[in-house]
Amino acid sequence: MRAFLSFLLPALVGVAQALSYTGTRLLVVNEDASEKDNYSKFWGDLESRGFRISFESPKNEKLSLFELGERAYDHLILLPPKSKGFGPNLSPKNILDFAKKEGNVILALSGDSPTPAAINSLLLELDIHLPPDRNALLVDHFNYDISSAPEKHDVLVLPPIQLLRTDLNNFFETENPVAAPRVVGQVLGNASPHLAPILKAPSTAYSYNPKDEAEAVEDPFAFGSQLSIASAMQARNSARFTVLGSAEMLENKWFDASVKLSGKQTKTGNQDFAKKLSEWTFQEVGVLKVGELTHYQNEGDKKGVLNQTAIGASELNPKIYKIKDDVVSLMPVPLLHPLHISIPDKISVLTSTLDLHHRTL
Repeated sequence: MRAFLSFLLPALVGVAQALSYTGTRLLVVNEDASEKDNYSKFWGDLESRGFRISFESPKNEKLSLFELGERAYDHLILLPPKSKGFGPNLSPKNILDFAKKEGNVILALSGDSPTPAAINSLLLELDIHLPPDRNALLVDHFNYDISSAPEKHDVLVLPPIQLLRTDLNNFFETENPVAAPRVVGQVLGNASPHLAPILKAPSTAYSYNPKDEAEAVEDPFAFGSQLSIASAMQARNSARFTVLGSAEMLENKWFDASVKLSGKQTKTGNQDFAKKLSEWTFQEVGVLKVGELTHYQNEGDKKGVLNQTAIGASELNPKIYKIKDDVVSLMPVPLLHPLHISIPDKISVLTSTLDLHHRTL
């Protein structure tokens, strides 16, 4: 039996609000409760999109990502810990198990505090590499905010985010420049096709330990476009994992700030970027949902017909085919709101069968 797969991409209209495909239960892990209000605008935006947010400290002994073997939450935001890690209940293994259960994760780092070894171990599992110097952050002597970092040059000002790869949709585009204060840069491994940079460092940026008194850096960990400020991974089970090198990018302070880029003072696009980053990570955008599969025999007056409505109901989905029959399969694949798919986008499908006579073309 030979099968021909075709796909329908019907337009979706009348959707008023983007809701996460995987659920609305969101856990925010923040060790310092006094810092919660620093992100109030970000929390408010998430709540306006329908998320039910729970705030917990990693020191809470009853904290668990699972209940009776299933996810207790649909999404996870990890803010930088002040101590050596997130504790035994949020070990690298538990966080990876959460992703294996199709949970989505935003892991935020900060150059203001050393990166715990546990976070390094977690990201190595994803082929994301952090500087061996746990106090390292990104500096750029050309693309920095003059008003907030006149001497340290550690608040990077990035031009409005544009498309990095022509074969991908740009879910993170912003109209205004983005401020990235005290960033922990990441280097992505080349082996995984599931990794992609969201936001790259400028060509003049490099990783540097501010405690190093040397005037020049002889052997930097990485520099320029080798470094990612924000990185994304989508696993085979569609779980999404985003690493943001600067938690401060999500703070109210930088949502409202103005920075100077090319001599021009302008408002930051951080609030727009934070919204789009969380929309993608929490599967509010860029999600394909496979509809009901229908099939019929490709012969006679039905040969070459790819329109289900042109086929009689009695001829759809027969229970038996002969070995040499040609079969047409129709699978509607709508893109969940908002519509970001374009005509040139390609969809790959992998089919498997135990029938040695079944061949997919």
